[in-house]
Amino acid sequence: MPPSHPSDDDRVTEEAADWCLRLQSAEVSDADRAAFERWCLMDPRHLVEFDAMREIWGLSASLRPRMTAVPETAAAHPAPGRGRTARSAAVGVPSRRRRWAMAACIAATLAACWPVGWSFGVLPGRVDVFLGGGRHRMVELPDGSTVDLNVHTNLFYAQFRDRRSVLMDHGEAYFAVAHDAGLPFTVFTAGHRVRVTGTKFNVWANDGDLAVTLAEGSVTVSADTAAGGEPLRLTPGMQGRFARDSRFGSVAHVDPLRILSWREGRLVFDNITLAEAVPLLNPYLSQPLRLADRKVGAMRIGGVYDVADLDRVAASLPRVLPVTLASKDGELLVSAR
Repeated sequence: MPPSHPSDDDRVTEEAADWCLRLQSAEVSDADRAAFERWCLMDPRHLVEFDAMREIWGLSASLRPRMTAVPETAAAHPAPGRGRTARSAAVGVPSRRRRWAMAACIAATLAACWPVGWSFGVLPGRVDVFLGGGRHRMVELPDGSTVDLNVHTNLFYAQFRDRRSVLMDHGEAYFAVAHDAGLPFTVFTAGHRVRVTGTKFNVWANDGDLAVTLAEGSVTVSADTAAGGEPLRLTPGMQGRFARDSRFGSVAHVDPLRILSWREGRLVFDNITLAEAVPLLNPYLSQPLRLADRKVGAMRIGGVYDVADLDRVAASLPRVLPVTLASKDGELLVSAR
């Protein structure tokens, strides 16, 4: 067996905590218990860690697998670096186990309070997580809304008694929101919120900068801060923008088809600055671009580009603009020539 590493110990502790929670569930099945027994036999540390966790939480010994003794391999080969039996492991509890035990207690308390919290509109009745990958994908939310997630965009959806909330801190997504006047739909990004009841719109968020483009319906976009700053009210064909940490936004008329071209695998740049183009390019690049200064950021670029070919486009920038590229700290530094 390879030597134990702290990160591996953390993994074992997390898995033991997860099994403690799962085996307490009223819905635990025979298949779950069989999987638990297989997990115990995979590594002598597993049962040691599970018993220690079970004693911390004061859980019944019936949560143990049907085996009545530590597997022979565990007795003959104690976990490397520990040299303790299951009992001694329970006595000398590391602080990380205490943290997991505390987390379990908090989880149990929340489970008991959740129905009350939901009835008062404080806690959601449902939470879903949608993780983006290396290409854009479409997901359907529990309320019937659909969302196109661009590359590397994660989305958290929570449905409350009187509202629907989405958290999308970074990335890009196109929303087609199912209309429900009784359940307003709000998208929260870093420091801003987009509120609708039913409409189609695009949200782009990058390090605190926000751009919301409306295709159908109406939306209001505002900063989360209460003081100052009127919300932007958008109608179709308009884009609202907020700069980083700004309470005041700006509105412009745009071509939604150009903004939404990413859904068809294309980026359309209509004579925009490199400062505007680079944040749109970077999610697709194996080496992100970084601008050396404002001078190079003010240079302009146009064209229609296939998102699958953007690494080649980035490499060819010195042929179309007076710039140089230099690899630095995992990025391509773009400097004026």
